[in-house]
Amino acid sequence: MEDCKQIIDSYLKWIRDNTVIKTLTEGETCVISTPFLDRHNDNIEIYLQKKENKYILTDDGYTLSDLRLSGFELNSPKREHIFKTILNGFGIKAVGEELVIESITEDIGQKKHRLLQGILAVNDMFNLSQEMVRSLFREDVELYFKTNKIVFTKDIKITGKTGFDHNIDFLVPASLTKPERLIQTINTPRRDSISLAVFAFNDISQIRDGQSKNYVIYNDLDKNVPTEHIDALMKYDIRGIPWSQKEICLTEYALN
Repeated sequence: MEDCKQIIDSYLKWIRDNTVIKTLTEGETCVISTPFLDRHNDNIEIYLQKKENKYILTDDGYTLSDLRLSGFELNSPKREHIFKTILNGFGIKAVGEELVIESITEDIGQKKHRLLQGILAVNDMFNLSQEMVRSLFREDVELYFKTNKIVFTKDIKITGKTGFDHNIDFLVPASLTKPERLIQTINTPRRDSISLAVFAFNDISQIRDGQSKNYVIYNDLDKNVPTEHIDALMKYDIRGIPWSQKEICLTEYALN
């Protein structure tokens, strides 16, 4: 038990010794630089302001602003749900861009800790699991289709010649001038993800007699996509559309 107490005391000492407090020029707000780091390895800062008989603690909008600058937008129902769940769990409010929590003098330490935990949790939304990230990219594509009135069916299961079932992200129906279009989304274009798409389309094509045209929409934002990956798609007559040129979808998937 004594060892446990020493560990706690050591932890609290580390926090005290590595926390820097600076009063801003107006004198009514102070900045608390904590020893906890964000994903850039920068110290997380909390702003503390007294208003009448309570304290306002905020991240000054840094967390959400940083996510958006990194290309992560809260622009889908799933992202909004995750974000709101985090805030509710820590008792934090989103006021504009800021993450805010209110406190009275007696529990200011606890509220500061809860805000800090919430900032770290929101910050971690950038590092969601690969399957979740893939799902979010798929939602970005779906939102773009809906915004631009592209008609589609999503989450289609098609059995190939091998007897394997393949989950296809989107199907755009055939029109008088265009065949049915099958679309897979790939958030991280790697050899394995490209190979899976090629296998699925090749397996399906063998039983559909060329009735479908196959596409892969891949995320090339802030990512270096090797040329050989795109060449592999072309070799199997799969059209690759980079997300940086998503306007191509407007002509390829139009029902005319």
